[in-house]
This record gives sequence, C-alpha cells and structure tokens, in this order.
Amino acid sequence: MRVLALCGSLREPSYTRLAMGLALAEAARAGAEVGWASLRDLPWCDGRPDDDYPPAVAELREQVKGAQALLIGSPEYHGSMTGVLKNALDLLGPAELRGKLIGLVAVARGEAGAMNTLNHLRQVGRWVDAWVLPHQVSIPSASSAFGPEGHVLRPGLDAELTQLGSELVRYARLLSAS
Repeated sequence: MRVLALCGSLREPSYTRLAMGLALAEAARAGAEVGWASLRDLPWCDGRPDDDYPPAVAELREQVKGAQALLIGSPEYHGSMTGVLKNALDLLGPAELRGKLIGLVAVARGEAGAMNTLNHLRQVGRWVDAWVLPHQVSIPSASSAFGPEGHVLRPGLDAELTQLGSELVRYARLLSAS
C-alpha cells in the first residue's frame, strides 16, 4: 500500500505541509508506505503531446500510478487551490487518476476556512473518476492552529488529521481488494 502526497504549497515549512505530514504519519502507522511528490520543477501544462514534456512530468505520472491513494493538500488562494497544484493535476491524465482514492486537506489564513478549496479539489477528483473520501480537513486561521515548532495547538485537529490518514489507508485497501 502506497500513499503519495501532492502539496500545493512550495513554501517550507508550510501549514499545509505540516497538516499533511500528520495525516501521512498516521497512514504510515496504518501500514502504508508514504512519500511526497515534488511539484517544484514541473513545467506549465500547455496541451503539448505527453512525450514533449520534460522527465519531471513522466516521473510525477509514474509516482501517481504507483500509489493506491493520494493525499492532496493546498492553502486557499483567492478562494481556490494554488496554481502549482492545479497545474500538477492538469499534467496528470486519466490513466494516472481514474479509480484512485484521494484524501483532502486545505488550510486558510482566515476564520472561514478553506471549504472552497476542498470543494474545488473534490470536483476535480470527481471529474477524473477518482474516489474522494467524505472525510476532509479544513484548517481555518492556520497560523493559530500550529505552534512555532509545528505542534498542533487547536483542540481536535490532531484527531481530524489522524482520522484522515487512517481512512485513506483503510479505504484504499478496500478499493484495491475489489
């Protein structure tokens, strides 16, 4: 069982990466091999033939193909996912995403949370015939949810993220058994 993380934040450290790391740690405790895909060096998706993209795109596609589940996370930028994450998803085709199980995490600067981002990611998942878990994690006011060393300060957030990590592995196993 392999779970691959696609993080829409290129900043390190980032609240998105911290939250996803907690979910991935739980997926590892549940028996999954976990890893991170790098979105940093991807070219823009411009519709050229697949063979004309640089090797970083083929590598991303192979990583996604080899995973039974994806953990996708993004900060909310102007009411949606980041451009780098949307671009990475656009570079992936049906062969990589169809039937894949996806868990979602999104963080926001403000108190309203990142529900728009989660809804947009869920819509993309449905469009490519992936299975998106019902449980998702929106983290409003992310700067107050984590301490200076990345410790979770918000009550209940640890439990939400670990639930996401364990459900990702549990349902990916069920899906791959069918």
